[in-house]
Parts: sequence; structure tokens; C-alpha cells
Amino acid sequence: MQASYFRLSAEMRRRGIQLSENEVQDAEQLLFDPVLSDDIKKMTLLRLAITGNITVFRIIERYLESAPDSMRPWALMAQLEARIGILSDLVDEKQLVITSGLGGHDGMMRFMAFLHTDKLQDFEHYQEELIEKELLYRIGKASGEVERLEMHNNYLLLTFLVPINYDLRNFFSSFIAECNQFGHFLSTTFIITNTQLLTPQGAQVALKKYAEENDLPATN
Repeated sequence: MQASYFRLSAEMRRRGIQLSENEVQDAEQLLFDPVLSDDIKKMTLLRLAITGNITVFRIIERYLESAPDSMRPWALMAQLEARIGILSDLVDEKQLVITSGLGGHDGMMRFMAFLHTDKLQDFEHYQEELIEKELLYRIGKASGEVERLEMHNNYLLLTFLVPINYDLRNFFSSFIAECNQFGHFLSTTFIITNTQLLTPQGAQVALKKYAEENDLPATN
């Protein structure tokens, strides 16, 4: 079901589908119409999720309160996509992307994340230990799983599984804030994706861009 959802989502995004305010109201009526089929409601949820603003997120949230079992997994994926869309709008760049999927299992989604130091300085040993401890604790507490953590000189790559309805915005904001209590060393700029593998080569490109935008010396 995840593959089907994100395949259709990617197709709709390529077509540039975005609902106007009036169309959102119409979609809401369709979603709560007891006569309409699941297929129609699935497409309605997709269109709402891609629009990705607070209004549609609240609509999907309300629908989940009474969604039948046949629709609940689909609605949860729509809720996740809408939530990430909201977060993307709150940052200067589109840091969060959700269009196809790295997969997952047991009701969880797989994501990769890229975080780096504030001034592109190297991590200190205690900072690496703090990051590992906090990630394992926080993701484990959410019934998720850290699959891989790669610590590099001044950045990290993380592969992890979390429940479909996990609040990623709150996770990363609180994680960074907690780490930065021990010396402001983590940047609030980050990338998280479930569309593709993040590689050291890609990380270097992102670091170079960050250095240029913040007038910092380039790193290797």
C-alpha cells in the first residue's frame, strides 16, 4: 500500500496538482460523504495531502478520528505527507521531501537524514556520543528503529524507521535543541527524505552550498 500511495503521490506532484481554497472545501465534503467509495476518498486524501497546508492537515486529522479500518493506513500516509508539507513551508529551503519512498515495514516508514555542525567545524568526541545517545533514546521511545548512523567529520547521515504518524517536526527541533544545550554545535538546517539514499558525495555538495550561503570556509 505504501508503494501505491507514493507512486500516485509522485504522479500528482509531477502534474502540479494543488487545491484552491474552494477546492479544499469541496474535497472535505467528499471525504466525509458516507456514500462515496474508498477509491474516491483515497484520491481525495492524496489531493489534500499534496496541497499540504494547515487547513488540509486538520481535515485529514479529523477524518482519521472516524476513518474505517479499510481507509486508516491510507489516511495515515496522507497525514504524514501533509505534515511534512507544512514543515517544508516553514523553512527557507525545501528541507523535507516525500514523494516516493525508501520503503519500510511493520507500519513504519524509512527515512534518511543529514545534519551538520553549525560552523562546519569538526565534531568533538563528546558531541558524537551525545548525538548517538539522543537519537537511540528518542527514536526508540517512539517505537522506531535506528538502522544506521554514520558520523563524519562535521556531519552525520542517519537511516531510521518511525511510525507513519510520527511527528518529525517536533523530533528534529527538540533533538537539535537538546544537543545545543551542550554547546551550540548543530545547525538548524537539515535534510530529511524518504525518496532517495543520501550519500557522502551528496552531503559534500550540501555542505559546500551551506558554506557559500553563510560565508564559511569550505571543508572536505
